[in-house]
This record gives sequence, structure tokens and C-alpha cells, in this order.
Amino acid sequence: MAARKVSILGLGLIGTSLGLALKARPDAPQVVGFDIAAESLRRASRMGAIDRSCGTLREACSESETVVLATPVRASLTLLPDIAPHVQPDTLVTDTCATKRDVTRVAATALPPHAVFVGGHPLAGPLTAAVDQPSATLFHGATYCLTPSADAPGWAVEEAIHLVERVGAQPLFLDPDEHDSRMAAVSHLPHYVSVALVNTLATQSSWEEASSMAAGGFRAASVLADADPQVWADVATTNRDNVCRQLDLLIERLGVLRDLIAAGDDALLGELTRARSARQAWAARRGDTWPAPRPTPAAPERAAGWISRLRKS
Repeated sequence: MAARKVSILGLGLIGTSLGLALKARPDAPQVVGFDIAAESLRRASRMGAIDRSCGTLREACSESETVVLATPVRASLTLLPDIAPHVQPDTLVTDTCATKRDVTRVAATALPPHAVFVGGHPLAGPLTAAVDQPSATLFHGATYCLTPSADAPGWAVEEAIHLVERVGAQPLFLDPDEHDSRMAAVSHLPHYVSVALVNTLATQSSWEEASSMAAGGFRAASVLADADPQVWADVATTNRDNVCRQLDLLIERLGVLRDLIAAGDDALLGELTRARSARQAWAARRGDTWPAPRPTPAAPERAAGWISRLRKS
């Protein structure tokens, strides 16, 4: 049975969008919200994402059947022991963190036996909705990773599935290690590549002049660097082995590419062709069109990053 009362702890983009998606349904549960930022609570209430705002974790958790931690991973690691005294028997506790191993480990020891943790991670974010514009449709058609432990009771897993399906997403089951390994390759590595690209260019003496010529290619490749630095520092901290392994593979591949370019080797064409074919095959599996539409930042004016500056030049 789908939960009749849901608590959302953390009312940023993901948490507020979850509330909006749940409240948009005919069978909408009661949704209560908690956030240390008063403005976030007011916005969520104003948008209709929550029925009631709570001033304490006890108030937020004590009567809910499902508790969602929609906070960055380091904050979730702190919240888990804080909510432990307040969750009721047969409560599902889940999260939306970008890494799963640490939060799963802490949940196993911090939560009481009568509560069940099922890790969650919706694969939707700033490239599909503006950071300051939560949406009830943010999760529609998105993959939503679920990472229950092997001994998680069936009712808790079913409740997690209900939550995912109620917001319009599609569940994908993995164990926490598998999740973090895969995400290091397809999500975390691209972000740190974007960071390295921007910092490589921005620290060169010619950057101010060269930046006036930066256009679609730079815009597409650098957009990820415009994300919240603290979030991505936390991701690296909680997934460092997988991220470092992927960075090592990238460094090796960059070395190959550099050597081919330096030598004027005809094999460079093969390297470029293989990459294009792999990208097109991935897009075809997803049903995307090719060439891909030019990516643009979801909120280009929200931060004084390079994207914003280029658009104003």
C-alpha cells in the first residue's frame, strides 16, 4: 500500500519536486516538509509541494510512513542518526543521494530495527530542470535507482517502488557498490572532466581574450562545472576509489590521444570515429536524436560562472 503520509527532509530542487509530483496525483498523500532554511520551507509551501512545514525533525518524522532524505550525501549521513529516535515502527526511510555506499552503511547502524532503509537516487537534476525551479514533472520517465539491502523486507521494497512510480519514474535495482561504480563512470567522471577543462582554460594568461571566442563547444563541455561545488566535493569524498579509477582510465586515454596528435598518426581518425560511433549507439538506445541538441545550462544566470559570463559577452 502506498504511504498516506510522507516526510521530505530537504526542500531544494529534488525534495520540492518530489513533493510537487506526489501532490499532483489523485491519490496524493499528506506531505510534510523540513528544511533548515526558512525560505526553502516557505517556497515549498507556496508552491503546494507540502501540506505542512515542520520546525523539528521529531515533528517531521514521528507520524510518517515514509521519510525521504532529499539532502546532499554528507548532510544525509548526519541526518540519519538524528532522525533515528523519531521514526515509527514499519517506517520506510529512503534518500536521494548521488552515492550509496556510505549512506547505506550509516543507515544500517543508525536507524532502529523497526525502520527499514532503502537507498534511492533519481537520475534527474539541473540539466532537466532549473535549480531554482522545482517541477512536478522532473522525474517523468527518469530512471530512479533503488538499492535495498539483501534482507530488506518485501513491504519496504514495495513501498519504495510505489514512491518511484508515483512521481513518474522507473525503478532500477542495484546494490550500493554497483551503483557507485557505474555512477563514477557515467556521471561523476564527466563532472570532474568539465571542472578540469574550465580550470585548465581559466588559469591560462590568454583566457580573458580567448573566452570571447568560446561558443557551443565550450558551452556544452563546461556546463557541468556550473554545479554546486560542495555537492560534488561530497560525491568525490564518498566515492573516491571509483572516481579515481575512472580518472586514471581517462588520463591513460588522454595520453593515447595526445601521442596520436603529436605524431600526426593516421590512427587518430580511428580514435575519433570510435568515439562518435559509441556516442551515436548510446543515443539510439535512449531514443535520442543525432546530432544532439546543443546543451544549455538550466539556469544560466543563477551564478557568476563562466557560462553566464560568456553569454553576456
